[in-house]
Amino acid sequence: MNVRQKLLGGLLGFLALLVLTGGVVLHAAGQSARLAAVTEAEQVARGIVKDIVAGPQLSGGGSLLDDPPALTAYLNRLHDVQERDIVVVDRRKIIQADAVPANVGQPFDHDLDNQVGKTILDGKVRTFVETSADYPDGIKQVVVPLSGETGTTAGAVILEYTPIYDQMMARTSGARTTMIVAGVVCIVLVLLLGLTAAESVTRRIRSLTRAVENIGDGDYAQRVNSGGRDEISQLGAAFNDMAERLERSAHEILAKEYTDSILDSAGEGICGVDAQDRITFANTAAGRITGLGVEGLLERDASAVLPDDDRRAGDSAEREGLLQRPDGTSVRVACTVSPIAKNGTPAGAVIMLRDVTRQRALEHDLRHQATHDALTGLPNRVLLHEHIGGVAAAGQTGAALLLIDLDRFKEVNDTLGHHYGDQLLIEVARRVQSLLRVGELVARLGGDEFAVLLPGLTDENDVASVAARIHDALDEPFPLGGINLTVGGSIGAALCPQHGTTADELLQRADIAMYAAKSSHRGYMLFNASQDSSDPRKLTLASDLRHGIEHGQLLLHYQPKVDAQTGALLGAEALVRWQHPEHGMIRPDEFIPLAEHTGLITPLTTFVLDTALQQCHSWLEGGHRIPVAVNISTHRLLDLNFPTEVSNQLARWQVPAALLTLEITESAIMADPERALLVVQQLHDLEIHLSIDDFGTGYSSMAYLKNLPVHELKIDRSFVSNMTTNERDAVIVRSTVELGRNLGLKVIAEGVEDSETWTELDAVGCHAIQGYYVSRPVTPDAFQEWLDRQATPAAPLLGA
Repeated sequence: MNVRQKLLGGLLGFLALLVLTGGVVLHAAGQSARLAAVTEAEQVARGIVKDIVAGPQLSGGGSLLDDPPALTAYLNRLHDVQERDIVVVDRRKIIQADAVPANVGQPFDHDLDNQVGKTILDGKVRTFVETSADYPDGIKQVVVPLSGETGTTAGAVILEYTPIYDQMMARTSGARTTMIVAGVVCIVLVLLLGLTAAESVTRRIRSLTRAVENIGDGDYAQRVNSGGRDEISQLGAAFNDMAERLERSAHEILAKEYTDSILDSAGEGICGVDAQDRITFANTAAGRITGLGVEGLLERDASAVLPDDDRRAGDSAEREGLLQRPDGTSVRVACTVSPIAKNGTPAGAVIMLRDVTRQRALEHDLRHQATHDALTGLPNRVLLHEHIGGVAAAGQTGAALLLIDLDRFKEVNDTLGHHYGDQLLIEVARRVQSLLRVGELVARLGGDEFAVLLPGLTDENDVASVAARIHDALDEPFPLGGINLTVGGSIGAALCPQHGTTADELLQRADIAMYAAKSSHRGYMLFNASQDSSDPRKLTLASDLRHGIEHGQLLLHYQPKVDAQTGALLGAEALVRWQHPEHGMIRPDEFIPLAEHTGLITPLTTFVLDTALQQCHSWLEGGHRIPVAVNISTHRLLDLNFPTEVSNQLARWQVPAALLTLEITESAIMADPERALLVVQQLHDLEIHLSIDDFGTGYSSMAYLKNLPVHELKIDRSFVSNMTTNERDAVIVRSTVELGRNLGLKVIAEGVEDSETWTELDAVGCHAIQGYYVSRPVTPDAFQEWLDRQATPAAPLLGA
């Protein structure tokens, strides 16, 4: 064979190979086109299944599968857009939805090999050719299972893909022609071009297939590169055009349903109004809030949804107020109006409504809880501060602040329990409130402490009058659970602006006055600078007191105690005074609290006890057996070394123990009852006489009183001084005298200021009296002069 033949043979072999290669490529292109058509149809069908099961939601909830009319409407829209038939069948192959209404409810029997039934059974996608009298040439169909959210197969979706198949095959036919011409013209390069073309075709078809799959998954934004002019590029362009139409269709189908669903699910009311303030749109929340319903709002004037109708809806505004409903109820709404304009011309507005009724009620409740006492419902310290600040800021009329502390509240709590204590506080709050006028405020500060703010009241006499009414009201028994409880109270007052202009200043001053009233048992006191421990003079006195004790500036005055029936002298009470070199005579109620706070009460008590026993020794040497009484503070009563000190002092001055009376208070005993009882018992063992001073004003307990080895009770002056004019005080005095006699105790009344009081005390059986009517506290020399004037010989009160 010559070269020519070889070349011819090679050429013929090459041509045969080229033809074979071209045939293979053309066949592959045809197969790929058919595969792409089937794949696209399958993915579109799967997308339809997703829309039916979990895609566009109905306004009332549920899917298209639950609403056959909605499902039919959805398939009709797809049929109109894509120009192909879609059929939905159930598990029995009964048609549930079809573009031809007459077919609904009929069995689907156009698949001769029962491809639909097999897909329903095994869930696999199949293709088949539907044949019928109407379609003798057959229709290419793809069937995919219709699975619910639970994974069970509820039927199948049958999608016609003949148009896609024909379109793709037509595009492939053009590509085939081009490839044959290119192979004949370019014989030398046909193999490389064939391989390149085959790879190019396969790659682009794979890209197109992936794009189809993405669209089937609901990604309608997927596109392929179609920048060339060949058939595959045209096929890509056709695909892009189809995807764009699908995306547009899906948006159009879903947009309104999504918008309606969002608006209806909004918690706030939304209304649209036109330029004439007529409501053209309303969501469900707006209908509910206004009570008119959506249909009732349409075409109404915008004032129907505004809390006030004095402004047009087109005015940009935020407002809040009450909105009246047709049923007569009202609701508090917060309203926002957002104007809409087109080309500078008002076109309407959007009105947002929010029901804030519960929110405002909750805010009110929280505010009330933060500013009111939970037990009594009274304003608390926070609200009191606000009111005081408001009065002080006014700065014109001034005000008075009363601070009230209950005197025997702890006894009620300890004896009867906290339930009774709480009920007592509630009743105290009611009683004090009933005494006040409009504009006056009572607050509970905590525990058993209350405050009363009296705006416009600055006259001291008027303030004292109000305090007296409150004090008398607190003295009245409180009936609780079949028990009448009597507590009483101590009241301190401060005036604005005289004593302060801020809440803290007034509360501090009133607190100081209240403690002064409590310690002096006066019931009520108005603040003065001498009470304030922060006063520089007080600080000076505190530093001077020790020097005064050590350098003889303190002295004792003595006040006689006499027999209530005969007037005979029964003893004397030693009362300490301070002759300050700069400030003159200072009363004990001013410097004794300083001594207790600074620890000087111990040397002060030692001085008083030593001086009183020295005077008693002097009287004995003068032939007068006069018992002397000394007041003992809480600090010394709780001092376990105190009995030894007293014993040593008695021995030093050679005074019989029976001539010494130690006066202790109820509050001192109740500070630490067990320790106090131990000290009292030791003093009793020394045969020292013991007296309960200021009886009736402290926190005494009958359980302790009956066990105390005391010899006498001293009725406080606050009850005695008014007993001839105040029946309640007289009852207390008579009851105390009877109690003392029944317990075998002597009873002494303090504060006797006139003969009428003396006479009445004698009539009720009181043993002894003490007060200005008999004699003021006097120096030892003056006491001796008084003693010399008495005709009746001295007799010891306790019969020592």
